[in-house]
Amino acid sequence: MKEYKFPKKYKIKSKKEFQRVYEKGQSVVDGMSVFYVLPSENEKIKIGFAVGKKIGNAVVRNRVKRMMREIFRKHKNELKGNKRVVWVARQRLALADIKTYERVFLRLVKKASLMLDRI
Repeated sequence: MKEYKFPKKYKIKSKKEFQRVYEKGQSVVDGMSVFYVLPSENEKIKIGFAVGKKIGNAVVRNRVKRMMREIFRKHKNELKGNKRVVWVARQRLALADIKTYERVFLRLVKKASLMLDRI
């Protein structure tokens, strides 16, 4: 079960790194969220989650981030490395269930060409 953990090495934490991805990365847009993707030298994919105050109060924002982390944790082994990704939630995502989060994530991953090629 070790492959399903979400250690710190997969997380974007610093404001400076978030800003670099926002400014230099390519955006991939969906009705419920946005991906910003930036190539990097590191062999592992790193992801950051952004949920603005317009989404709701702290309880709602934390729930949205938990759901986003869960979906990433579940699918991280299917993603290509060498990328920095910031996943930004839109207001409609706060009302969604876990299946919707998964559909949105997979749709954005496919648009951004982050999925490993299957043989």
